[in-house]
Amino acid sequence: MKKWLKMLGLAVGVSMIISACGGNSDNAGSNSGSGNSGSGQSASTGETKSFEIKAKNWAFEPTEIRVNKGDTVEIKLVNEEGMHEVEIKGYGKKIKDSETITFTADKAGEFEFICSLFCGTGHDDMIGKLIVE
Repeated sequence: MKKWLKMLGLAVGVSMIISACGGNSDNAGSNSGSGNSGSGQSASTGETKSFEIKAKNWAFEPTEIRVNKGDTVEIKLVNEEGMHEVEIKGYGKKIKDSETITFTADKAGEFEFICSLFCGTGHDDMIGKLIVE
């Protein structure tokens, strides 16, 4: 009986490890240092526009980025003070320290970008806007 329980425990443990190794497919292939165009986005028909977002406690510079629909957008994050990450809501993009992402602005509108890494008392004030015209 003990041998049977040990085998059952081993089988359950192996199953848990195998399922954990599958990882989180939501992030598969995203947020690589130089790419991040991702599948399902339309091909770029506009210009390439490059930006550098400087993050410090508790602000982004610039707080507004303007592009045209169809532009290829390249954004690099530079942490000047503290540790921050940028999440562009509505585009599903995250940028980590010293990382550059590239994507096609294929949706028109105003999209908030926020600090997605809790950084202290002023964290909620770290808000910017991506405007796609």
